[in-house]
Amino acid sequence: MKPIELIREFKRYRLGPYIEVPCSFLGPLLEALARDSECELVNPANEAIAMGMATGSFLATNRIPVVLMQNSGLCNALNAFTSLNQIYKIPVLCLIAWRGQPGIKDAPEHTIMGPKLRSILKTFDIPYEVLSAKSYKREIKSVINTITASMKPAALLVTEDLMKEKIPEAKNRRAGAGLSRAAAVNAIIAGTAGKACYISTNGFISREACYALEANELKKNNQCFYMMGSMGHALPIALGIERYQNDGRKTVVIDGDGGCLMHLGAMASVNGKNHVAKNLIHIVLDNGTYASTGGQPSVSGDVDFLKVAQGCGYKNVYSANEASSLARIMTRLSSREGPSFIHVQIDDVGEPPKPRVSDKYSCEAIRQSFMDTIRPSRQTRRLRHK
Repeated sequence: MKPIELIREFKRYRLGPYIEVPCSFLGPLLEALARDSECELVNPANEAIAMGMATGSFLATNRIPVVLMQNSGLCNALNAFTSLNQIYKIPVLCLIAWRGQPGIKDAPEHTIMGPKLRSILKTFDIPYEVLSAKSYKREIKSVINTITASMKPAALLVTEDLMKEKIPEAKNRRAGAGLSRAAAVNAIIAGTAGKACYISTNGFISREACYALEANELKKNNQCFYMMGSMGHALPIALGIERYQNDGRKTVVIDGDGGCLMHLGAMASVNGKNHVAKNLIHIVLDNGTYASTGGQPSVSGDVDFLKVAQGCGYKNVYSANEASSLARIMTRLSSREGPSFIHVQIDDVGEPPKPRVSDKYSCEAIRQSFMDTIRPSRQTRRLRHK
């Protein structure tokens, strides 16, 4: 079905604003909403914030807001559902992209949440309907009636086959703003080869890191923990590793603007009273968008990452927009005490994504290979066989 048909039906019920954390299943709808002058589209950094903004909007307008998210993001939002919206009886209509739907092949990060989505919604008393092209008007009406009667949130589930329109190139992407994604990742690795382990955020960046390490035959001594899901957790994972690394290697986080912003509070833990992350190098590749879901804008254009890093206690703070300068900074930091932060403006418009890491490696294989590289001990081997 066409996204405009859904929007037309939503307008009948005076819904809004539309507060979104993107998913590729929702891409055509988000693009149509962005192009509709009658619809207000808001893009917060994560789903919990989206629920808070939706709550505030209802309190101010008495209109039912719409929150759009992937089902993995539902976990981020459950605290708001249970300790805010349900107990205060503040209604929200949630459009949830159903990744990992039973019987349909999807990426490994959706294998748990997908089959359990219905039971999770039932457990947390969130009524729902599955949208279909033939009966979407009935399903929308049913959910709106439920919301109106209970004054609590309810959901519409969006499946992969509901909207198949090609997503036009996003109008607000920052073309020509910096390095290509590939050039940035290659420069990072070139500047720290043999002196670091890497954690790469989910999406196209992990794909790029995997391709770069293997294409340059650096994988053996430069292991990367490739993230496929758990967006926003690259830096926290790195902090956990860095705390117990004792071989002098740097722990390098190859982050994205969307992932960094999703759990920005992790940056406050790099320079704590009990532990300073002296071997941490945190790099944010900033293209201003969520590239792997269709190029929807992030809020990075409104954020001064360098000032945030300075305020959180990073010892060395840099920006780079050329491969040569980025490689030099990485080389310098490989022998300098941190924590260190680099903001890199990238321009990946038109840059094709590399193959999925999951096409080659399982999540368990990634974990074990990483552990064997950074801690090749008897303890690691014993854990593997348990």
